[in-house]
Amino acid sequence: MGLYINNGKHPKVYKNKKKISEPNQKVVRRDYLSEVIDEQHQANVSLLNAINEMKHQYRNQEVVQANNLDKISNQLNEISTSNQKHTEYEELIIHLLKTQEELQKQLSEKISKQEEFQTGVLTRLDQQEALTEKISRQLNHIRSILFERTNYLAEKIDEGYKITSSYVYNLMTGSDQPITFYLMNNKKGEKQK
Repeated sequence: MGLYINNGKHPKVYKNKKKISEPNQKVVRRDYLSEVIDEQHQANVSLLNAINEMKHQYRNQEVVQANNLDKISNQLNEISTSNQKHTEYEELIIHLLKTQEELQKQLSEKISKQEEFQTGVLTRLDQQEALTEKISRQLNHIRSILFERTNYLAEKIDEGYKITSSYVYNLMTGSDQPITFYLMNNKKGEKQK
């Protein structure tokens, strides 16, 4: 679905008259391992193409030799020419094999570096997990201490409140009855009203 612009109510919304500079990508992530693998793949494809071309030429030579026994001299010339080509192909194959070996060494080094990095990350994660467990245990310990202290203080405040209210009630009424008895009588009186 295309961008909808309501020209009647909001004619300037979503309109940009400035030229947008390109490219506007600031970060590029390169995967060197994939690049090395692609280069390796290209080298392998080139090597396979060269080998297939050599096989094709060998087959052509065999067909020519089988069908053209009368043209041995021409075939000898062709064979000498093809031998030169084979030498060139052999040199090319040797070069490609050396290139492939170098790429494999680079790939091996990069893989070992990646393994070292992953080992370091796993070690740090283990350490982080141990620290998290320790902090969790400490927080649980602090919670239990706070709960015990709060419960203890609440009981002490409640006891102090009962003692103080009974004392004030005794001072005001001159009665020795506890304040709870007075409060129960008050509630009964309110219900009867």
